[in-house]
Amino acid sequence: MSSSAPAGESPDLGPAPGTFPGTPSSTPRRRPVVVTIAALLMVPSIVTWLIAGFAFFRAMLRAEGDGLGKILVVGIGAGVLAIALLVVLLAAMGIFMAWTGDNPAGLAVPAGFTFGLFVVVIVTLLAQGKLSFQPTMVTPLVVGGLAGVSLILIKSPPARAWFASRGG
Repeated sequence: MSSSAPAGESPDLGPAPGTFPGTPSSTPRRRPVVVTIAALLMVPSIVTWLIAGFAFFRAMLRAEGDGLGKILVVGIGAGVLAIALLVVLLAAMGIFMAWTGDNPAGLAVPAGFTFGLFVVVIVTLLAQGKLSFQPTMVTPLVVGGLAGVSLILIKSPPARAWFASRGG
């Protein structure tokens, strides 16, 4: 057998099986800063949904009434708590999915829901002319704004490129 390689050196065998010349290396790129920030901006949303869900349920438990009315009020409170816990679960899973580069939709869904709810409430209050600043409005305004920023960041070009390179 003769090879064109000099003595003591192995011949160039070309690309490994299953790879094609010109494909980028398989070393993973670093997570973009926008994905990290988007994931971290959803943490206040999770905390707020947890607090709001349990606070609403507790308020419904303390509501006055008896019989069927009490059951309906507590049922509504339980339904709101279930929705809040579902959003918390989706946001936590979305943060994990975005962090690992699996799928941007995991974070976009709870961020979009939180931001959408924020926009609907603000527009409704503006349309009714009932929007006046109260100190209790700061948290929902901030959390809704953070969810909107998180949604924008997770759909930014650097994040899209990173998710596409990861196969997500």
